[in-house]
Amino acid sequence: MKTFYEFIRRESSEFRLPLLLMAVFAGIVNGLAVSVAIKSVAMLRPGELPFEQMVKFAACIAAFWISKEHVLNRTTRIIEGIVENARMRILRKIRNTDLLVFESMDSGRVYSTLSTDAMTISVSAGAVINASSSIVMLGFIVVFIGVNSIHALLITAGMILLTVLYYLHKSRDVASELREASIRENVFFDNLHGVLSGFKEFKLNRKKANDFYEKELADVVSETAQLRTRAGMAMNHSVLIGQTFLFFTVAGLLFILPNIKPEDISIIGMLVPIVLFSAGPIGDIVVAIPALAKAEASIRNIQDLEDLIESGRSSVEQMAEEVGDEEPVAFESLELRQVSFQYPKNGTRPFTIQPFDLSLNKGEIVFLIGGNGSGKSTVLKLLTALYPPASGSLFLNGREVQEDGFGRYRDFFATIFTDFFLFRRLLGATGMERDRVMRLMEEFELKGKTDIVDGCITNTRLSTGQRKRLALIVAMLEDKPVYVFDEWAADQDPVFRKYFYHMILPELRNRGKTVLAVTHDDHFFHIADRVFQMEYGTLLPYDVKAHHPISTAR
Repeated sequence: MKTFYEFIRRESSEFRLPLLLMAVFAGIVNGLAVSVAIKSVAMLRPGELPFEQMVKFAACIAAFWISKEHVLNRTTRIIEGIVENARMRILRKIRNTDLLVFESMDSGRVYSTLSTDAMTISVSAGAVINASSSIVMLGFIVVFIGVNSIHALLITAGMILLTVLYYLHKSRDVASELREASIRENVFFDNLHGVLSGFKEFKLNRKKANDFYEKELADVVSETAQLRTRAGMAMNHSVLIGQTFLFFTVAGLLFILPNIKPEDISIIGMLVPIVLFSAGPIGDIVVAIPALAKAEASIRNIQDLEDLIESGRSSVEQMAEEVGDEEPVAFESLELRQVSFQYPKNGTRPFTIQPFDLSLNKGEIVFLIGGNGSGKSTVLKLLTALYPPASGSLFLNGREVQEDGFGRYRDFFATIFTDFFLFRRLLGATGMERDRVMRLMEEFELKGKTDIVDGCITNTRLSTGQRKRLALIVAMLEDKPVYVFDEWAADQDPVFRKYFYHMILPELRNRGKTVLAVTHDDHFFHIADRVFQMEYGTLLPYDVKAHHPISTAR
């Protein structure tokens, strides 16, 4: 309960004393309604209507309805606002996270926290807040019993104390099981991504599919189910104890109270219905117990994810995202001077990009070649300031780019990496000419397969080569001064590959665009103004005619 209320109070300024007092008031008037009803029973006479008691009872019911509805509606708005804020806060923190840290994140955990955990808090909040009023009403009933018989109060309070102590003892086990289940749920979400992404591979290799389904899916699903089952059974046990509390209390009033206080026998007939009437509030509390346990587990998951993201947040990235817009600067050149990079150590020999120099000028085509794992993609991420250099500097138009200028610097690039993503809507695009879109669709042989209408792509279910062509159209519509392509032509047929090198790249150059392309197509090297080669983390100029790097000095 403490974790839940601290979370609500910390996340919302609206959750303050007035709302709590209204919840208390709803419990009090509900208890008063019970008191009026009991008193009315004693005043009943054949053929007579206790009008005054009826009015009091109606007033209590009306006050309860109004106050309880206000509390529940206000709480619903507060909780949904909290969930919305938490989601957006996490997403903003992810946006301000360094790419290197982001690439190491468990995507399943992020999905699970932002979806399942957020919804759990939303669903559980109503039950927990409803139970708050019921606790007040239960307290009112206990006081009423105490006013009539101190011995009956001791019996009732003793049963409540035993129930609470037992619940607290079991709740630790429940919380532990739920937390472990949430961790396994994160693994499940991550593995589910494997099912969706590797569908073709599984179809073509039943042994691989069986291994994945049995070890990566079935085991995780089974473990999660077992953990949730144990937690559910423990909660069921607690719920049953809470519900059985009524019978134990009634048994105490019927069989113990007459022996220790014989003169209280006359009020047992009144106290037993009161205790039985408390079934409603106790039911609310019992329902809230598992809901609260799940909500607190979800709150801890959200807090843990935020702590993880916070550890990877970069002040540089925050400045890059928050810096305001400025008047666009015409692109003339960019340069990397003695830039180096090293991946974090993870128990193996860390890969290092040796200090290198690289310049790109307006209207220039530069190719980057090299074997797999040589560091080509890392160089692209350094060039576009997605990775922070370990040493060296970036220069734009001859001026050094400071850390707070990375955001504006990145705006000069239109990129298509090997793991590019196509958004259905052309984000940030304005004033697109329909004639140009239609011309590009026809030129890239996508007419009839997909289209861009009102800034939205009508179909992205295309082959890899077609999706890359569509991504290039989107990049060209963005009209940035520098284009970075990571093996773009690798998935194109020979005819369109030739068209890319002989028509598209020269056209971009003629329009004053700068292109840096990673490629393995050596028979098109003559298209480039310059060619560089990566060798084990070292960038070297490449002699196209001699077919080898100009120098191998390190």
